[in-house]
Amino acid sequence: RSNAGELEGLKKKERLSFEREIEKLNSRLGGIRKMDNLPDLLFVVDIISEETAVREANKLGIPIIAMVDTNCNPDPIDYVIPSNDDAIRAIKLVASALADAAIEGRNLRKDSGDEADDDIIEEGADPYAEPAEIADDQLLGESTLAKIRAEQDDDDDADSDDE
Repeated sequence: RSNAGELEGLKKKERLSFEREIEKLNSRLGGIRKMDNLPDLLFVVDIISEETAVREANKLGIPIIAMVDTNCNPDPIDYVIPSNDDAIRAIKLVASALADAAIEGRNLRKDSGDEADDDIIEEGADPYAEPAEIADDQLLGESTLAKIRAEQDDDDDADSDDE
């Protein structure tokens, strides 16, 4: 409307009110414009305040990861994270852990040369067959492997001290 000059005919107070409303909508919903397709996953912090998003994701079949407190019904959520969804520190902890895992997964996929659209099960393969043993090095990231090695070294040191 502002590009068409419709706001020019309004009084200053009305125009400011419209401009503030437009800025607010752009800041909250501006990212939706850039979405080409539906998201693969939805992460929700407070399912009570985001009830509409949860309901729409369930209708569209989008899996939901949510922080669920004791005052919430976990039934519509696919992956429940039991936690305090009111504490800022808890939200930061869970959100940063999920973000780190997503970044690490993306980097692993880039490093291995896999494409996101590749099928997990090859054509003609039996999807119910027992999976082959896969080494931890192939499944886990470098940071996780380093933590495991450090814990094993600590355990070995504790065992040698006991003897």
